[in-house]
Amino acid sequence: MRTQIPLFNRFRQNTLACNSIHLYMDMLWFGILTGSTMSFLSIYAARIGASAFQIGMINGAQAIVNLIVALPAGHYLSKRPVNRTAFLSALLQRIFYGFLIFVPMIFSKPQQMLAILIITFIMWIPGTAQAISFNALFADSVPATNRGHVAGIRNAVLSITTIVSTLICGQLLTYVVFPLNYQIVFGIGFLGAAMSTMHIWFVKPAFKEEHAHEMIQIDEDKKVSVLHSLLRFDVLQGKFGRIILLLFTFHFVQYLGIAIFPIYQVNIIHISDFVISVGTSIFYIVMFLVSIRLEFITRRFGYRKVLAFGMGVLGFFPAFLAMSNGPALYFIANIFGGMGWGFVGGTIYNYLLESAPRGGRAGFLSWYNLVFNAGILLGSFGGPLIGQLSNLHIALWIVAVGRIAAGIALFYFG
Repeated sequence: MRTQIPLFNRFRQNTLACNSIHLYMDMLWFGILTGSTMSFLSIYAARIGASAFQIGMINGAQAIVNLIVALPAGHYLSKRPVNRTAFLSALLQRIFYGFLIFVPMIFSKPQQMLAILIITFIMWIPGTAQAISFNALFADSVPATNRGHVAGIRNAVLSITTIVSTLICGQLLTYVVFPLNYQIVFGIGFLGAAMSTMHIWFVKPAFKEEHAHEMIQIDEDKKVSVLHSLLRFDVLQGKFGRIILLLFTFHFVQYLGIAIFPIYQVNIIHISDFVISVGTSIFYIVMFLVSIRLEFITRRFGYRKVLAFGMGVLGFFPAFLAMSNGPALYFIANIFGGMGWGFVGGTIYNYLLESAPRGGRAGFLSWYNLVFNAGILLGSFGGPLIGQLSNLHIALWIVAVGRIAAGIALFYFG
């Protein structure tokens, strides 16, 4: 027995090291996807004449599919091997990034936008399953004591590779003729998606037994996981209902501008793809700098105050974008955007876990998933509607005021 315990510990350490390497490589290649296709697809749509509503549909597709598919997908996937499910769902989703390469070659400009929308909707069906199964795989493949460390390195790797790939794609878009330049960028994104998927295959759920007791503790009364939880109206009573409403309001105003930004950048202030790539890189650099100091900041001020501050800072992105007529203020807008999202992205889920009661946590998180997707959906279509009823410049200021107001509201009432 004395010799078996060190051998067992060595096996655990080797398995964790192997899983960690593949999880880092997964995020490295996903950063290449993020800095290429995911960063420039909406810009391409704007350059081929897509309307704000069509761009909003690109962003709203995920929410529409998630609202329809998430609960049955979660129930179905709970009975399947999590590692195989995560790999197959990622494979089925990410193969559609390859189809985007051929869209400019096969279709006319009006037909291209329809093709992009069809591809986007179809890919988010397995994409919803992939998001659910990968979260479970991550929990099963890394012990609880190591998750913060692994997640932190993954976020750092994502930021660095996104910055580098965005700058490279900006150069390609500047010096290669249209639309071949975007086809190359989409090809780089597909390579990143394929390699990221390959590394998911090698991640093994070796710590599933340690994770099992955590899932029971999520909801001790009903002993179900978040995936199995039905919406519980009792968690909406009192403070938690107010928090849900505040977070819905934030996600609504957050996505209110998502469809407007590419149209404004391309058609109103006529920013080049290179400038957009530099601005996007600035965004991720600032977000990375914030994230490496976030643990110290949250310990000092708490998740609620930091999250509220981040929400308010995000309002300065559309404000400076509305004032810009060239690169300078556009770059400043991205500084505020990266700073705000660095605070928001790193605290919102922890704020949820901190705010939810232990016995009602699963129901609370289910409600958050609902309002998150509802906010994406309504915001993605609400922004273009505001822009159509007034103009895009006024719409940007409405988004700015809404984001700042959402931050102030969470600070005082969250």
